[in-house]
Amino acid sequence: MTNYEKIKIARRDLEKLRAELIASLNTQKDRDPDLLILHKRVSKAINALSA
Repeated sequence: MTNYEKIKIARRDLEKLRAELIASLNTQKDRDPDLLILHKRVSKAINALSA
């Protein structure tokens, strides 16, 4: 497996995780600050892999 393929897989997995976090945050009445921080970090990681 090439490095490009590894990055592609990692990015896909992070996008799935971000979607799950968004769904979880949307169902919570009081948003968990830890989930917000995690969402922000996952989004930054996706952006870094996209560059």
